[in-house]
Amino acid sequence: MHKLHIVFALPALLLAATPLCSHAQSSVDQVSNTADKVGSTIDKVGGLFKKKNKNKSTDTDATKPTSSGNSVTINSVCDFVPGNTLMFVDHFDSTKKGNFPIKWLTNASGEVVTLQQFPGNWFSITSNGFYIPKIKTGLPKDFTVEFDLIIDGSGNNTLYVVFEDALDGNFDRYPSNPYLGFRIYSDGSAYVTSKGKELDTHVNSSAYNAGGKINHIAFKKEGERLRVYINQEKTYDINHAFEGNRTYSTFKFGADFYSPTHMLVSNVKIAGL
Repeated sequence: MHKLHIVFALPALLLAATPLCSHAQSSVDQVSNTADKVGSTIDKVGGLFKKKNKNKSTDTDATKPTSSGNSVTINSVCDFVPGNTLMFVDHFDSTKKGNFPIKWLTNASGEVVTLQQFPGNWFSITSNGFYIPKIKTGLPKDFTVEFDLIIDGSGNNTLYVVFEDALDGNFDRYPSNPYLGFRIYSDGSAYVTSKGKELDTHVNSSAYNAGGKINHIAFKKEGERLRVYINQEKTYDINHAFEGNRTYSTFKFGADFYSPTHMLVSNVKIAGL
């Protein structure tokens, strides 16, 4: 299990349906601007076994495992299931290397590349821009979004994901339209902000790989409920994150980072529930 430190402040290679996973957050609900920060640490129970002394006829305590007495082992099941109505998929294999991918819009730049260490084509994005998939009708009421992410470099960086109630090609990081935003920093600090719900939460994820490894990141919107998965961790599960009367029709992502760091995306899949 991952060691996770959860803090609530104001108010993502495909995952199998049932691998073991850890919770960065069991449930976040009914948070407010005045909520106090609450921290908890979950450690695996450790056992230390001693060999029995053959010279002693009774040595019952020596054969018993010991534990700290204040820690537990928690097992959880990853419950992510992709939507069954495929709306958009891009492995970036339909775009020539060196070109900007044809299925996307942006206010920045980028190019399709290949990597020596990993198979397939990858979309190398630039910093300070946003990228929107070309989906004519936009996202449906409920959906799943998945993609793979590689961060090449050890410098500070931030990934942003935004779901917005708009179809106007708006590239703002913090839109004026109602939106839900997710961001995660290189140290694993992850935030969800929901403008309509006045929600702003924070957890720490130890599953996020900030350098040279593939992260599989997935989002699921089901009614007002948001679930975010990073590799084999359910990072967020919030029952009242989205506004129930809205359709968050735009999905977009972007990043902040500095050279020589690169951020690369592949295997994007969007499906309706």
